[in-house]
Parts: sequence; C-alpha cells; structure tokens
Amino acid sequence: MTLTRFRQLIQLACAVLSNSYLGVFQKAAINTNALKGVCVPFLNCYACPSAVFACPIGTLQHFASIGVIPFYLIGYLFLVGLLTGRMACGWLCPFGFLQDLLYKINTRKYRIAPGWRYSKYGVLLILAIAIPWWSGECWFSKLCPAGTLTAGLPWAIWNPVNPATGQQVLPNGPGWWFYVALLVLIGFLIWFVFSRRPFCKTVCPMGAILALFNRFSLINLDIKKNCDGCHKCQDICPMDLDVSIEANSGECIRCLECTRCAQVKLHHPFDHRKKVC
Repeated sequence: MTLTRFRQLIQLACAVLSNSYLGVFQKAAINTNALKGVCVPFLNCYACPSAVFACPIGTLQHFASIGVIPFYLIGYLFLVGLLTGRMACGWLCPFGFLQDLLYKINTRKYRIAPGWRYSKYGVLLILAIAIPWWSGECWFSKLCPAGTLTAGLPWAIWNPVNPATGQQVLPNGPGWWFYVALLVLIGFLIWFVFSRRPFCKTVCPMGAILALFNRFSLINLDIKKNCDGCHKCQDICPMDLDVSIEANSGECIRCLECTRCAQVKLHHPFDHRKKVC
C-alpha cells in the first residue's frame, strides 16, 4: 500500500469515526453525550447529525461569544501543536481529504499566490474570535463550508420530526442564511477542483493555529545537505511548498508525500539518527 493510499484511508476512517452517532436516527436531535465535550484536532461540526465529537473552532467561538477564555481548549491545542504541528491537517482532516479528491479531477490547475497564506490568520483572529466576542454569535460557523456540508445540508435535506417535540427540526425551512452558506460551499467546492487545498491555505483557522507550532513540534522534516533543489518534492506537495527551504514552515501539513524523495526524511522523538540539517 502506498503512503498516499494509507493516509487517505486514515482520513476516511476519521471522517467515519468522528461522525458515527447513529442515535440521531431515533432521536432526530443533535448528540449531547459526554464525548461531545471532547474536541478532535480538525474541523468537525458540532451540529452534524451524526457528530460524536466537537469542533475546536466551534468550541473556540462558543467561548468567545460568551466572553470566557477556554483554558482547556488552549491547553489541548498547545499539546497537539507541540507534538505534531499541522500533521492533523495532512493525516486526519476529512475536509482536507475532500479537497485532495476534488483536485484529482482532470482540469487546468492554478497555484495560489503565497501571500494568501496569511489570510487564514485574519480569519482566525477576526471571524473566529473577535467578532464572536463582540457580537455573541459564532460567525465563522455560520459560513464554514465544512459545517454546511456536514451539518447544514443533512438537516435541510432530511428535516425529520423530532419525537421529543413532535415538530420538524426545521419547521420553517433552513432560512435564507443557509443559502448564503450554501453558495460559499459551492464556491469552495469549485475552487477545490482547480487549486490544491485552497481552504487549508487561505481560510482554515484550525490550520492557522497549528501552523504556529510547526517550527517547534516534535515531528518535523529534515532536508539532506546534498539536496540539489530539483523541486520534485514541490510538484507532489499538496500545499505547493518548495520543500527544500519550507519543510518546516507553518504551511507544511506533514503529509509526508515529499519523503518519497531520498533527500527528505521524517524526524521524530524516537528517531535516534543525527539530524542532517
């Protein structure tokens, strides 16, 4: 089995396991079990009908909207980032998996200008923290394409009767804001076909948080001193990085595709070899 296929299977397993609450078909209500208080290190909408765990960005917005500092979440994200950097983006995130799949469609491809990588920090600070803190509303969640895909669309299409209330979950339909979010989702889905991981590069606040730890994480990449800069690793990098000089930048999602080149090696705490650079 190739590295790519193995990684995709793990991403698919994460998508299934993190959204495996079957009780929703009986209750027609969001899961509120104890595990719902546990975050996964990737986007996983709390409102998804079958969600088992919580989304870290949704949790961040919730606490911001009520004016409380989420010390548990901060500690959790710090631990994940320090251990693996953005590796969850490359190995676990189902929305990243979707982007990789759609990019395989045979069309003309376009690279995103490197300067746009900084926009996700603005999304994190403004849309996921500042505006929720000021307005009391989780505005990133209202527009999040991952949330629309896994929560908004399923509820709008299914719209079951909740046995506890005797009413449909959406008695008046999804509302106009749903259609705004749906347009955002459609726009991103089209973009995924033409560019590599544009959501990860330009918008994702979770990626922005974990990117801060990449240079200090226990798992990183080593580039051999005799690397000739052939850029073959850049051709297969889903983030369009020049791996020879950006191996441990905040944009690397630790997918390890570049390790197909003999000049790139994974370095981790259990690797007792001397670092090569």
